[in-house]
Amino acid sequence: MIDKIKLNHWLNIRKTTLSVLNEKLRRYSNFKIDLENLESVSENSAKIISQVLDIDLNEILKTEEVPNYIIKTKAQINQTKRPIQRGGIHYYNYYTLPSPKGYVAPVLIDILCPKEKMPVLNNGHLEPAITVSLGPNDIYARFAKKINKTNFVKFKINPDPKTNWVVGSNYYEPSYCLHTYSRATDGPGKILSYTTKSNIETLFDSKLNNNSFKNFSKVLGKKNPNRSFLHQDILNRGYDLNSISKKTKISLKKIKNYFSNKNNLSTGEINRICNILNTDASFYYDKTFKEDKIGKYYFDYKDSIKTIRSFKSYKVASIACSARSPDLTGYFLKVNNNKKAVTDLLDSNCSHYLVTKGEIFFNVEENNKIEKIKIVEGDALWLSSYIKHGFTGSGALIKISDGQNFNYLEKIDITNTYNLKKTLTRGRKDKVNWGYDAE
Repeated sequence: MIDKIKLNHWLNIRKTTLSVLNEKLRRYSNFKIDLENLESVSENSAKIISQVLDIDLNEILKTEEVPNYIIKTKAQINQTKRPIQRGGIHYYNYYTLPSPKGYVAPVLIDILCPKEKMPVLNNGHLEPAITVSLGPNDIYARFAKKINKTNFVKFKINPDPKTNWVVGSNYYEPSYCLHTYSRATDGPGKILSYTTKSNIETLFDSKLNNNSFKNFSKVLGKKNPNRSFLHQDILNRGYDLNSISKKTKISLKKIKNYFSNKNNLSTGEINRICNILNTDASFYYDKTFKEDKIGKYYFDYKDSIKTIRSFKSYKVASIACSARSPDLTGYFLKVNNNKKAVTDLLDSNCSHYLVTKGEIFFNVEENNKIEKIKIVEGDALWLSSYIKHGFTGSGALIKISDGQNFNYLEKIDITNTYNLKKTLTRGRKDKVNWGYDAE
């Protein structure tokens, strides 16, 4: 079924009107469309409309609205179990946690490779991830062919009953980081691997053709890509380095050396260049990241314990994250309250929760009504952005959030939006045409 909001939006984009569209459709069909009779449009007519607008049909079809939350019990999660063979043995069992249709979903993984066997590396993946050791025993994590203290670590479980709601060690994993796991004892081990969607996936897949991507790869500085983009944006606006040097009073030699990574420019000097270009200077500043030589950021459970703090009705402790993936964050959450139905949490990112201990009530608010749902150890839930919720009872959870529902790039666009109040009013379910339909 055609979505009238999406169709109207594409009419606005194409700077055309329903009357013009109907005129073009007359050669194919006698059916005259308007925004109120789209339920009656045939599949063939819908395809013709998409051809006239020069878009994929999916761009104007209705899609299911993202739910407030999705819950799966431990038993339901166990039904998703699938064995993985590697190195000639039964290596892992994978289980999928709840997520909306089309979302990248986190997984639980049983670690079955015995401690006597060197774990076999995988090839890594584009999507960044946060991984948490769930126990009940320590495991080994391997990240490279050559073994050293950075590339082969013991992924530990917290043995202290006073703080073991901070379950275990955890780390941030960058794109294409090789990784694999094995047991560190004779007992079982398990991890939560929260792999999120990559914001640059479509850049590699479809947005740039082969010729564009080849040229892009040649001009992109691998060490400081921000400098490459600043240089390119200077050229994009019809300036060269000589004219920028004259206008900013920064020596040409210094500017050239900066783009060759031979020296730095101060933030003030970058600001002066960006004032000429009328663009956001902060995008071009050099960045540093907390990470080791292979790009991961390992957080021992003792590091997490050091961050324990009170937050709202709970105790929380941080999980590893990275400024390279601003949307991908998490924390351990301890619940120990008898409040009636608290809904004191509201997050801009969508979140996954995995119950690691106890018996808890998940409280979620919609239209000033609170639904109270019992969840126990092994259950998991996905929660949409900006949904009021909270937890009561006694237990613990792991929470990890990402940007699949609302990402930091969209937040940047929101902060750059002129007359935001009006845009928020118009932008949601906008039925207003662009102003040239016949009265």
